[in-house]
Amino acid sequence: MKLKKAYIYLTSFLSLTVMFSGCYYLSYKHALREFNKAAVERSEELSDIGQNNSPSPVLIAENIPDNREESIPVDKQGAEIILPSTNYILEIFDAKTNKVETQELNPPGYLVGLSREEVITYLSDYMNDMPLSEHNKGLLSYELVNFSADQIVLRKNYDETQIAFLFYVVVKNGYVVVFNSDMKSIFSYTHIEAKNLPEKDRIDLSSGIYINSKEELFGLLESYSS
Repeated sequence: MKLKKAYIYLTSFLSLTVMFSGCYYLSYKHALREFNKAAVERSEELSDIGQNNSPSPVLIAENIPDNREESIPVDKQGAEIILPSTNYILEIFDAKTNKVETQELNPPGYLVGLSREEVITYLSDYMNDMPLSEHNKGLLSYELVNFSADQIVLRKNYDETQIAFLFYVVVKNGYVVVFNSDMKSIFSYTHIEAKNLPEKDRIDLSSGIYINSKEELFGLLESYSS
């Protein structure tokens, strides 16, 4: 009796499995046919649109003279630049002696290839961020005197009498710091704390102290340390 029931359950299970599998397969085939049908219709629509929107044929003119000149970049039209063969002359004027020294040199690499405007920009940048050595020699100006592909003349004007000081002493982050005359580069960090100095020295340092020589500078720092 039990064996007969088991046989009935197994037969029912297999029948249901076959039935569900058949339904799933039929549904899959139907969905696939609908998908293919939609794809074909969409392809035909796109084909019609492409034909309607096809570009007009381009007419190519033959034997029609073109009187326009070939375009040339503005910066290349007759522009003169410094060449390795350019004669480079550097004039150095010393206002203290009122004399001009003339040096005839090979053009330095940083100038080769520059146009007149680019040289002027270079000279301006040099003055805005000149080396400390130039500042200490009293460089007042750096000028372009003459420019051509054959020759370029630059002129440096110096005046040592215009150097007001060599060092600038001030308090920074609580410590005494010595700047060079350009007031940008630092000559020396000291370990002198401003809070340990007399009130008068702190007042002087608050506005900065200008020093004209190393001897004067070392004497000032020694007085702070004593």
